[in-house]
Amino acid sequence: MIHWTTQPGSPVVEITVEGTVTNPDLEQVITALHSSFDQDGKTRILEIIRHFTGMELAALWTDIRLGVPLARKVRRVAIVADQAWIRQLAELGHLFTRAEMKVFALGDLEAARAWIAAV
Repeated sequence: MIHWTTQPGSPVVEITVEGTVTNPDLEQVITALHSSFDQDGKTRILEIIRHFTGMELAALWTDIRLGVPLARKVRRVAIVADQAWIRQLAELGHLFTRAEMKVFALGDLEAARAWIAAV
């Protein structure tokens, strides 16, 4: 499951990922993000990953095909995860974007929100 929220006037989009990422969920979120980035000038993503159990193969392809080009529009990314292996893998995110990135443990969610919102 993927859920995303944003506040009017804020450059931040907050994405929560739980369980298994399905292709329809990912396509829907990426389409909404493109629209939000293009129309509202969103440039920052806070991604919270909890209890991640996997990703459909089709979703992985969609992420490569649609998500990587979206990453070029992002200025800053904060990744918050409850599993250490996800945080370690997230450190490789700089290979896919020029955005400033920082990785946080789930217990540091408020620090991640403060960092992503800072000018």
